[in-house]
Amino acid sequence: MKQSKKAIGFFFSLAILAFGFLLFFTKQIEPFSDFALIEWQIKLANQGIFHLPYQNHLLDPNFHLFPFPSLFFHFHNGFAYSTFPNLYPILFSPIYGSFGLTGIKAAQFVLFFFSIYLFYQINKNAISAILLLSGSTIFIYIFLIHETILFFFLEVLILYLYHNRRTGLSGFLSLCLVWMRPEMIFSVAFLPFCFSEKQNWKRYLLAFLITGIVFSIVNQFTFGTFVPIRFFKRPEYQFRPEIAFYLFKITLEQIPIFFLFIIYLVKFFKKKEWFYRNISLLTITIIILLISPNTGGHNTPRYLFGLIPLYILLLRMNTNIENKISKRWLLLCLTLSIYSLVTLWNQTKELKKISKFQTNTLEELSKIEDQILVFNNSDFAFVALPLLDRKKNLLLLQNQNHRENLITILNAKNASSFTFLELPPSPIPIGETLKLPGCNKDCEFRTIETKTLPNALLPITATRYKRM
Repeated sequence: MKQSKKAIGFFFSLAILAFGFLLFFTKQIEPFSDFALIEWQIKLANQGIFHLPYQNHLLDPNFHLFPFPSLFFHFHNGFAYSTFPNLYPILFSPIYGSFGLTGIKAAQFVLFFFSIYLFYQINKNAISAILLLSGSTIFIYIFLIHETILFFFLEVLILYLYHNRRTGLSGFLSLCLVWMRPEMIFSVAFLPFCFSEKQNWKRYLLAFLITGIVFSIVNQFTFGTFVPIRFFKRPEYQFRPEIAFYLFKITLEQIPIFFLFIIYLVKFFKKKEWFYRNISLLTITIIILLISPNTGGHNTPRYLFGLIPLYILLLRMNTNIENKISKRWLLLCLTLSIYSLVTLWNQTKELKKISKFQTNTLEELSKIEDQILVFNNSDFAFVALPLLDRKKNLLLLQNQNHRENLITILNAKNASSFTFLELPPSPIPIGETLKLPGCNKDCEFRTIETKTLPNALLPITATRYKRM
């Protein structure tokens, strides 16, 4: 037992040191992509707003020029709702309002380590806890404004409650988790197979189904759909082998516990009871790889993070790990920790590069005098989100058919000029002139200046149009 406590103390101390270093190293990383959207939701939650406001909603009632691609919001009854559930923004908005990004990182650090503690309480096994701590790079999400750490905690809490025969509450929370992250359906469906049959899986299933029915009814009245918004707005599926291969590659790179799981799957091939469970979990992994609509967008296998605790639970059942830590397991855990830390270091360097693009581009965009900024690339719109606080009017032109909506807004705002931002070759160009029908004076916008934004790392072209 003393040896076990020393091992846990060593690895947790290593993790705390890594957190302190990475907290300092990542302090200049600004939110980008969907991280920027979630940060905006947090700011809105602090104002008591739980939809995505659009200052042109009266002029563009169908939100054709809303500054996000349709995949990221659901339109219902004149309001746009983010496909990212408001639970995370609501819970973390007080922390953000008081302590900013550093406060969120610290809170997620505490939540992550509390998850490790709860996981340890399931079987009082030091190796299992250390493997969960060091067997993947999910740690990187501590430093990002994202719901991954919160949902990781919820999953471990569900496992803990199920183990302690609180199967009804576990089933309720499982449905909540699936409602917010539909891909977690695989994890919560497999959960009962990670424990003995003494737990009441029927009560777990009943609680899951009843909660699902209630949520579906409430969701229909609130958002006009019986299924979760995130599932309703899912991208159209098209099998692309390159995506499956890429996800498999980064899964091996960033979830080394999965590689260990495969090794023990082969090693214990003859033990049928364990083999069937293991092969079932491996099959689930392959299914997720094959049906994933995209890579997740963060250079991480985040669609598979929900399987990490399950790999470890089955690995524990396979090997019958005792609390007495052998030198072999100690060396393995140390190797995993070093490997994960090196991978985390490389990831943070990549994040800093992306953040530099974000910061430089935002700085150049803020120098543009025009209040109306028109984009034809959704990535630029995410970068420009902080400009909404400066009362900039951001419009995303995603279709040539929406030029009429743009003209309507320009007319109604009595705009004398606007700036169009694009990354050549432009998929949706505006052209040299933009004519205003039904106009008596100054009836067109003409190009007066075209330049490339300096220091933006990408050749972003800014074209200014003036009314003449």
